[in-house]
Amino acid sequence: MATIEMPSAYIVTGTTRGIGKALVSEILRRGHWLFSLSRAADAVKGQWRNYHCDLGDPGQVQAVMGRVLDDIPYERCGDAVLINNAGVLTPIGPLDTADCSGIDNALQVNLMAPLRLMALFIGAAGRMRGDRRIINITSGAGRHPYAGWAHYCAAKAAVNMLTRCTALDQRRRSTPVNISALEPGVVATEMQVDIRRADDSDFPDRPRFVRLAESGGLLAPEEVARLILELDAAAQFQSGQIYDLRRVAWLNGRPTIAAEKENG
Repeated sequence: MATIEMPSAYIVTGTTRGIGKALVSEILRRGHWLFSLSRAADAVKGQWRNYHCDLGDPGQVQAVMGRVLDDIPYERCGDAVLINNAGVLTPIGPLDTADCSGIDNALQVNLMAPLRLMALFIGAAGRMRGDRRIINITSGAGRHPYAGWAHYCAAKAAVNMLTRCTALDQRRRSTPVNISALEPGVVATEMQVDIRRADDSDFPDRPRFVRLAESGGLLAPEEVARLILELDAAAQFQSGQIYDLRRVAWLNGRPTIAAEKENG
């Protein structure tokens, strides 16, 4: 008797624009269940449920993720995948000139929200029937420093270490959750617009990003979303590893990727 492949359940944050919005389209196109956390209103459309959530509010993160995990129809799902996609770059500039409340919010969205969501997802892993995976969308800024991005670089570096340490924890479990992190490269999103609008005094590397945009060097969010799902479906992401999407290679029409070395 042939095995019937069940649709996966994807939980994705930050889906109103950029990579997150592209992931919505690609996940649904492939026939999977989607549970998104975003600033948009609560909504249900077919196999897609959106949950209004301010990731800058720890209480909302806890409560909304609890609702998500209760609403997943586990008996009709195969694998379960959490993609921590949401991110905030602003405020851009030296720490001594930045708004402290803005920094607090950025660290909450970029680091503490993914940490909490990972903990809740792992805690609910026993409900899930298939493989359980977490993909943290990180950044090259987590391995390479930039003037004006201190809090962003620090948060992404912490996400990388969070990925590696939690993966080590999971090795001791009989049915471990696979946890990896992915650098998508320079993508044509609103974050890139914020970068190009920054003052050179706040972000000295701004001209390089302007040149990238003008030369067509930005990846399309739709391309990034397709690659993420293709690589995930092909079991290319090994637990505890960090990947740079710019290093994708193609073999017999399928994407493959090697992990980054730990020393960057």
